[in-house]
Amino acid sequence: MRGLGYSSIWIYSALYLRTVLGLSILQDGLIITLGSGIAAILQVYGGILSDRFGYKRTIILSFISVSILYILLVGDSTARNSLVFFPIVFVALMVSNSIQMPATSALMSHSSEVKLKGFSILRIGNNIGWGIGPAIGGFLISGSGFYFLFLFGFATSVVGLSLATMIKDVKPSGNAYVKFHAGNRLLIVLSIVALLLFIVQAQETITLSNYAKIIKGLDYNDIGLLYLTNGLVVILTQGMVYRASRKLGNYISFIIGGFLYSFGFFSFAFFSGLNGMILATVILTFGEDFAFPAGLAMVSLISRPENIGRNMGTYNAFISAGRAIGPLLGGYVLSITTTPFEIWGFTTMSGFLSILIFAAVFRGKGNIQEQALSLAPAGK
Repeated sequence: MRGLGYSSIWIYSALYLRTVLGLSILQDGLIITLGSGIAAILQVYGGILSDRFGYKRTIILSFISVSILYILLVGDSTARNSLVFFPIVFVALMVSNSIQMPATSALMSHSSEVKLKGFSILRIGNNIGWGIGPAIGGFLISGSGFYFLFLFGFATSVVGLSLATMIKDVKPSGNAYVKFHAGNRLLIVLSIVALLLFIVQAQETITLSNYAKIIKGLDYNDIGLLYLTNGLVVILTQGMVYRASRKLGNYISFIIGGFLYSFGFFSFAFFSGLNGMILATVILTFGEDFAFPAGLAMVSLISRPENIGRNMGTYNAFISAGRAIGPLLGGYVLSITTTPFEIWGFTTMSGFLSILIFAAVFRGKGNIQEQALSLAPAGK
């Protein structure tokens, strides 16, 4: 529900800021960067909060905050049409949504015997939302305007809140450790790698939506179809990729995934029409399938049970920092060039760098691996 509602707003936020509020692409990037930066800082505290007061309570608190903010956008035309109030509400939405991410990841970690499997399932559910949400958003904007987009977001937040009350909470044992140790150092390096990779991921907002609309001339429905493709490919392929990842291990899976993800975004430069952009989306989605669950699984594996929420908060904070830098980078690049290879070259460079760093630092680190699936038949 969180992905379904938030994705429909997040994907079209840059276009709303530019086409409705009249801001420039660079100003769009600055606002999204501000929101992502604040979210990055608060995710660490969201993780600590979830460790101390419960994962379920943190998730419920997030949904309540999001519902209130959507009420403001739906019920007050000033809030959604003001150059001052809408950015404030939008940043608050980003922050409120981000607070529940460490709690959700920690709850999944505690509930899963095989971390990679748990995070793969979580990713399928999340991407159902992130696939369908933008498609619904594009349909609503084309047919009825942005107001109904905000109304849809409110409806999904209410449903999400209702479902959150049914979650069975898991409480970690012991007190949280704050002492810096080897696991923390690996966590920081892994988080920096994620930051660099998620600078690329952030291009799905400012860069991809404006590139598709302004440079390639796609309409809102076509843009929604690109994001729907992403969600559908995840649903169809995540199980297959999970089985491959269990055989390959987290180390190889993350390298393959990071490369495919970065190359997928870069390949938008090769294509001029919708079909080619859909193919690029399929490539980057396979990269997501390999890299994103493996990243979360590795954080879980190097964390003490009582610190999982805090460590997930730290990891997600770096991810949010990448999402903060990405829109600013994309907005700046789009403001100085319209050449596809320059646009996607500059905005994907950090992703390729992240894989080089990861491959060098984590080579031979056994504590990021789960027991691989045996290639032999059962009983042999």
